[in-house]
Amino acid sequence: MKKMERKILKKGGWLFFVALLILMAVSCSKSHEGPYYDYQNKNAVYDGNTYEFLQSQKGLFDSLLLVIDRVPDLMDTIKNYDITLFAPNNQCFTNALNNLNELRATQHKLPLSLKDIDLVELDTLLCRYVIPGNYVTDSLVEFSDGISVSSLRYDYKMHLRYNRQDANGYQNGGPQEIEFSDPKNSIFERYWVTTYTTSVNVHTNNGLVHLLSGGHEFGFGEFSGRMNK
Repeated sequence: MKKMERKILKKGGWLFFVALLILMAVSCSKSHEGPYYDYQNKNAVYDGNTYEFLQSQKGLFDSLLLVIDRVPDLMDTIKNYDITLFAPNNQCFTNALNNLNELRATQHKLPLSLKDIDLVELDTLLCRYVIPGNYVTDSLVEFSDGISVSSLRYDYKMHLRYNRQDANGYQNGGPQEIEFSDPKNSIFERYWVTTYTTSVNVHTNNGLVHLLSGGHEFGFGEFSGRMNK
């Protein structure tokens, strides 16, 4: 695979990150189309730790930061240890809270917020998004069926699979993505809950961040059941 162009994101570099996303979108337009055009997400490097990167993306990861701050010792891990974070954005948490509170409304219970939900259950779910080690897309390419990885603290098995999307008639010619799945302790994929990345390979001083789609519901379908107490 070709060596990807690297873009430098300084601390507080939200504008640089937006520019990176725009560049990725433009690269898929027909005006740049050609039979040998290489559609690839660009690697980004952020000059700071993973927690600081999340802070720098104003308005995108406020909910994730709030729950990280609530879980004992997790902030230190996000700041200082070699981890790969699959980062759910604010919308992912909104999806989960809406479903939870719609359920609670049918049971005549008061709504809950991220500040109110059970801390033990929150820790259990949040750790599924944190994978010890560095899983850049290049390390996944050779595994056509994906790989099983252990999540932080609880050794819960998650699954990663590399994809290249199609683009304007070119098979596997589009942006890179990772299928990020919770197998629910099953070998049968029909029972898995899967989400996808929208951007990959953001390198920080201590790890790697892959950004998840806003269509994902935080908790892989378990949020309401665990938090409705």
